[in-house]
Amino acid sequence: MSTLDKAREIKPWMVELRRDFHMHPEPSFEEVRTSKIIDEKLREIGIKTTSTGKTGVIGILQGEKPGKVIGLRADIDALSVREDTGLPYSSKNPGYMHACGHDTHITELLGAARILSGLKDKLAGSVKFIFQPAEEAGTGAEYMVEHGALENPKVDMIVGMHTFGLIETGKVVVQKGALMASIDVWNLTIEGKSCHGSSPWQGVDAMPCAVAVMEGFQTIVSRFNDVRNPIVINVGTVKAGERFNVVPGKVEMTGSNRAFSEDSRKMLPKWMKQMVDNVCSAYGCKAEFKYEKSCSPVINEAVSTELVKKSVARVIGEENVIQIPPVMGSEDFSTYLEKVPGTFMILGGGNSEKGWTYSQHSNHFIIDEDCLVVGASVYAQTALDFLQS
Repeated sequence: MSTLDKAREIKPWMVELRRDFHMHPEPSFEEVRTSKIIDEKLREIGIKTTSTGKTGVIGILQGEKPGKVIGLRADIDALSVREDTGLPYSSKNPGYMHACGHDTHITELLGAARILSGLKDKLAGSVKFIFQPAEEAGTGAEYMVEHGALENPKVDMIVGMHTFGLIETGKVVVQKGALMASIDVWNLTIEGKSCHGSSPWQGVDAMPCAVAVMEGFQTIVSRFNDVRNPIVINVGTVKAGERFNVVPGKVEMTGSNRAFSEDSRKMLPKWMKQMVDNVCSAYGCKAEFKYEKSCSPVINEAVSTELVKKSVARVIGEENVIQIPPVMGSEDFSTYLEKVPGTFMILGGGNSEKGWTYSQHSNHFIIDEDCLVVGASVYAQTALDFLQS
């Protein structure tokens, strides 16, 4: 029986699990209920577990013979999004929702664990199931690495996947090289001098200065950067002013940057600081600019990717293994890829016939649960092929 057939057999079990996770979303590093259930389910299917001290869970399945070690990773946290899907199993935790598909990731990896546990006698080596908190915070992977997720036993290759609602269920993206962008975050405070709105010459208006800075940031994208290496500078929040008749003396902004090229990523804070300093000088304002690096780009290693591609094709057919343009979104799976070879896949979870074609982080985000079968079987087949190779 193939891994796909085995996944179909346990689909009702996976659907029940997934819906339970969906009804009880928990924010980053607060996934207490989620991790407890993960631990219980792993133990029920005969897999040893260890805790990372917070909410991360690691399961280890040792084969009958010694050999290599493959890591399979799923993220487990939810978003601070109010659900508006109308599903009977909608979130029961007000203000939080699994709007990024992490409930499917957990379930798919548990499904793979159940399949592989039944194939223990065919495993030459070990499978490490890594259930990671706080992906949405961008710090969960680093936390797991610091707490030994890739050691004892040492992981030789790591594989992860992300469900996308804009890709049809039954399709899987497997491609080498840059798949997802880096993300870095920044804070900018521009200070002028407030005064009465009737006499702006008596103060220093921080608002037009801030507008000029924002316009300048987009010039960085189109004129400073090599456009063959795309970047995004996103101004996420702008806070200014106290009253309708007061010239604002302070503007506060926050934002995030994306890049695939490490050269562009390295230059971004320098270009932005230069723009801020020069514009503020021209407008008579002062500025405080803080920049913090977060996740690196997801760069899939070539050899691992080719192995995974063959495994996925074995499950769903070569015609369903697809390529897409690189995604400007980010994933802290990149932290693992900086330590060990591996690859990150994108799993189709949409259904255009039913109108379920929502992007990540939408409060209408709905996933076709048929993707659970594909995800679980792909994880399991990849582990089998790697350990038998």
